[in-house]
Amino acid sequence: MLILKQCPYYRNSETVGRGKGLGHCDLGGEAICDGDVQFCDRPEDLKRQILGKKKGFDDSRDVRKENRNYKVLVVDDQEPLRQIIVAFLSRVGHQCVTAGDGVEALNKMIQDQCDAVVTDIVMPEKDGITLTKELLAMYPNLPIMVMTGHSKEYSTESALIAGARDFISKPFSFHEFVLRFDKMMSDQKTLSQMEAKQNEMVLHLRNTPKNQDP
Repeated sequence: MLILKQCPYYRNSETVGRGKGLGHCDLGGEAICDGDVQFCDRPEDLKRQILGKKKGFDDSRDVRKENRNYKVLVVDDQEPLRQIIVAFLSRVGHQCVTAGDGVEALNKMIQDQCDAVVTDIVMPEKDGITLTKELLAMYPNLPIMVMTGHSKEYSTESALIAGARDFISKPFSFHEFVLRFDKMMSDQKTLSQMEAKQNEMVLHLRNTPKNQDP
């Protein structure tokens, strides 16, 4: 069972660019809870988002995929949200490596060579857009999903321009997240198969003797 104290959908005033003493809730506007789930004024919405909409956390039975499991780098400066994403991915059989910011994420990627990355967009030290660009400079075919919130500074378009394969807007359910992740990895598998076939064709052409005129 996943137990949280710090709400993953709360953003403080510095993050969202609002006045001091007021935060922002991705579940619906302004918030004064300071991110403590004990004082949440939208407890039912929070429960639905964490456990999954309507069908609940056991939706994993409906979205479990037949493809191989992946090692996924999960990047977010908020530990509660990292816990949620790890729980989502682990539920369907994936292995997770976590990082609290972009700098740590780059080091973890070099060490662990993950198959995919799920990263938040607003982080200290190195934001998700910069991280995406730097990761793709090292690993051009790496599938990256960016999690976006309500931020004027960053946008979905900026994530896609940076090279992210997909994005998901907060708040999201277990079912939505896993479906989008599976779609991204399915597209990656198709791309890899196409590239392998193209390489085989090129190799075959190189090894085929040219016809000589009599």
